[in-house]
Amino acid sequence: MSKEYAYEIPGDLCDVEISNESYSSLFPPGDSVKKIGMDPYESGSLPAGGLCTVFVDRDPVIRVDTLGSRDRESGGGPIAPGIDSYLEERRFGLSVADSELIEEIPNEVRVWKDFAAVHVPCTESSGMDYTGMNVSIDLRGNVDRDFSDELKAIIEPYALDRIERMGPGVCDNP
Repeated sequence: MSKEYAYEIPGDLCDVEISNESYSSLFPPGDSVKKIGMDPYESGSLPAGGLCTVFVDRDPVIRVDTLGSRDRESGGGPIAPGIDSYLEERRFGLSVADSELIEEIPNEVRVWKDFAAVHVPCTESSGMDYTGMNVSIDLRGNVDRDFSDELKAIIEPYALDRIERMGPGVCDNP
């Protein structure tokens, strides 16, 4: 017996506007939807790092994570550039060897069946000293199916919109 959607698909995913048509398949049927984490600042800009989780009927089904990177070692600061370093730092338990490389330049884009990550280089000097930004969408708590086609279509545009919402000086690109 299939469950119905008693809630409306949100018009945003963790405070970044989305097209309901492109993202609706990420949301499982249920009675209610709720977001926790990474609320925008009073200025409207988004935090440069952190986790946001979308719950459907109290089950965590979508997680969005962001983390800055630097080309040099910095004690306790952001990690080295690239998705491999990002996966290790965040302890996602994934390997780039198991992913599909969608794009390498200018942004590294990798997709698994239920996880996608992007590393976007910051090409101008950042006020926060970031040389790159990592963004991921994690669907591993969602229904057990292959989301790779959907993730290939949305991860890079979503990441770029999310980084733009972080405001000037975080990860500026010309």
